[in-house]
Amino acid sequence: MTTVVCMSAADIYYDLSADDDYTQVRNSRNFTGKVVLITGSNSGIGESVAKLFSALGAHVVITGKNEVEIKRVVQEAQKLSPTGLVPLGVAADLLKTADLEKLVSETIKTFGKLDVLVNNAGASLSTHIRDANFIEVFDTLINLNTRAGLQLIHLAVPHLEKTNGTIISTSSIWSSLPGKASIPYGVSKVALDFATRALAIELGPKIRVNAINPGWILTENLKHHSTPAELADAAAHTPLKRIGQPIDVAKGVVFLASTDAQFITGANLVTDGGIVYNS
Repeated sequence: MTTVVCMSAADIYYDLSADDDYTQVRNSRNFTGKVVLITGSNSGIGESVAKLFSALGAHVVITGKNEVEIKRVVQEAQKLSPTGLVPLGVAADLLKTADLEKLVSETIKTFGKLDVLVNNAGASLSTHIRDANFIEVFDTLINLNTRAGLQLIHLAVPHLEKTNGTIISTSSIWSSLPGKASIPYGVSKVALDFATRALAIELGPKIRVNAINPGWILTENLKHHSTPAELADAAAHTPLKRIGQPIDVAKGVVFLASTDAQFITGANLVTDGGIVYNS
């Protein structure tokens, strides 16, 4: 017996009607009318994600701790919007419950709904098990990279269920590549990967949940903490022979949020140029 899932034809994620044919792929990256919240979007990967969604017609919520950078990204994202939509900028410290609540409430107050949540904010710190600051660094990364994102999901789920929305979290290929001084960061991302799979089970069928796992991505932060020789070595060990750009990750996030991925949930999209195979 064939089970038929009946949902609204206006539903971008779960329209399984007979009209869902090959021609619909032409519009799969059209996010007009959709509301997308991206954490950590005042710089780096998050900034690129916000700008790409804006360029594809979405209402975008840009957030971070630096108000000056938020304002800059808001202005630049607006210029990319086909209809000049002004993104909502919200300054927030994701380690504070009140700020997380404000982020969700301001989004709903401004746009009336939430379609896509991109959990991108995070930090990367290294410390050895013998180092005096090991537990301090461990707690910092677990709180920011894992706990804050899960708390935001907890707050956003009631709104995402109303829109049959989707959640995408930024993880890392280093969730599966252990190395020296990597325990705090790696564990925080392993937890995020596990949560992605568990949430896919808990929140389906109304909400899809996936993660994207970047490798070396040439953000300003990476430039600041890496020597030219280290970057050249990373590129040499990548089958595609280059370091990734933030837009490479942004394209993956947009794919996971699109109708092209409507049958994908609980997955990790590795976006690393293949470096994981040479590590």
